[in-house]
Amino acid sequence: MVRFPIRIIIPAIISSITAAFTSNMPITTIIFDVDDCLYDVGTGFTAHRNTDGVVSHMVENQYLNFASREEAQAFRDVYFERYHSTAKALTAAENDGELPPLPKGVSLPPGREKRFIPDELDEHWAATLKFNMLGGVDPRRVDALQALKDSGLHLVAF
Repeated sequence: MVRFPIRIIIPAIISSITAAFTSNMPITTIIFDVDDCLYDVGTGFTAHRNTDGVVSHMVENQYLNFASREEAQAFRDVYFERYHSTAKALTAAENDGELPPLPKGVSLPPGREKRFIPDELDEHWAATLKFNMLGGVDPRRVDALQALKDSGLHLVAF
């Protein structure tokens, strides 16, 4: 995947929107792949998220039941290579029956059908990731994104 710095992305988006509005082919939604696009890969945040962030969840979540950080990291890396998404990787691993067995005496509570729930990973990341690695808020990015939103566009980030 080619990644572009924000100084290239925002002008390109604005140019595309302008072209769309003048060509009667309106753009209604812009989708951002946030990883390393809206922040500099040099911050180390992606590596932090893909190691400490996900591995701690895989070890601490009793329904995933990884015995060690090393086991969780090796497992995550194999599946991530196939799916290029941690949530897709863990979902596929569960569907393939490849997650470690549940601990003795542990079962899924009533109403819970899956061992891996992506929202739980999101909540874990929100609570534990070191967002200060990103260097704070860049007001130019905030203004640019707000201008896009104010224009009536739907912004989606993943």
